[in-house]
Amino acid sequence: MFTRVIAGWDGTAESQAAVEWAADRYRDLPLMLIHAIGGRPTDAEYQRATGELSAERTRLIDVAEQLRATHPGLHLQTETAHGSAIEALEPQLGPDTLVVVGGPDHPRATRWTLGSRLAGRRGGGTVAVVPAVPATERPLGVVVGVDGSHASLAAVELAAAEADRLGSSLEVVHAWQIPQEWDTAYHEYSSDVATLEEIHHGLLDDAIEFAHGLGASPTGRLEAGRPTEVLRRLGADSALLVVASHGARGLSRFFLGSVSHDLLVEPPSPVLIVAPRS
Repeated sequence: MFTRVIAGWDGTAESQAAVEWAADRYRDLPLMLIHAIGGRPTDAEYQRATGELSAERTRLIDVAEQLRATHPGLHLQTETAHGSAIEALEPQLGPDTLVVVGGPDHPRATRWTLGSRLAGRRGGGTVAVVPAVPATERPLGVVVGVDGSHASLAAVELAAAEADRLGSSLEVVHAWQIPQEWDTAYHEYSSDVATLEEIHHGLLDDAIEFAHGLGASPTGRLEAGRPTEVLRRLGADSALLVVASHGARGLSRFFLGSVSHDLLVEPPSPVLIVAPRS
């Protein structure tokens, strides 16, 4: 499904975990490490004179050499770019490209994380946010969240491909909630809840049927609760959590608190966000 992988590196433990995860998971694909060093292209003369630019390139090359030593045959390139990380990585997004970054070191300090900003861009593409937890500590298994939308079927397609790549299980999850405005005093309440649950079960069944059509053999899970909480709990016990971005743009995406955004701010495991195409 991917033809290349881009990983952002900045010297932090989180970014190091991200590049190691990318090299281990996608060792059969071309991998490029990009290090954004700030400044502007016009600063190059000054940086050459002070040795700053060459020092940053040397650091990145050292990281690449370590990866080559632990992953023989890895097709790896490096790039040191001027500007911010978002400026360096955003142009790399595309339908055939996976952009991998580390999770935030202090998840509750800000909701404007690099991963969420990249995932909020439109045009198609997938962003992976990797927490600084060794992959060996996670069991093999892929969890994908669905909500009945066309976008979530794209997430199922990617999750099925990733489960096949890992040789692991695939679990399709749909979380639902009783509307807060429903009045529990109504005697019809119980039957209405049963009807609502049946509707949500149908959405899950549709996603499972779609996965079967892709050649996957998923299990399904229907749970009552806030989608973010359900997926975070289940994702914590998985090798990979996949969800869709519905492409809300600008400030609205961050203030609305979408499920995908909340999971990127505090990822329970490596999280893949599938963005819709324009």
